[in-house]
Amino acid sequence: MEESRLDRLEREISELKTKFKNDKPKKEKKPRAPSDYNTFMKNFISEQKTKLGTEYDHKAVFKAAAEQWSKKKQP
Repeated sequence: MEESRLDRLEREISELKTKFKNDKPKKEKKPRAPSDYNTFMKNFISEQKTKLGTEYDHKAVFKAAAEQWSKKKQP
């Protein structure tokens, strides 16, 4: 019986995957320390969450945090 076109293409793709498979092991990444920006945003947002309670709006708080960070960084 003749092999269907779909079966033939699937077999070819499978062969190509094994042929071009990258056998190099991935390097283990070491976690980096958070930047000043990351630390500032984390603290600002958590303070606002506790301050605002149920009226907390992430989009508005994140925008305010970004504005505060910009002001803080200006000379």
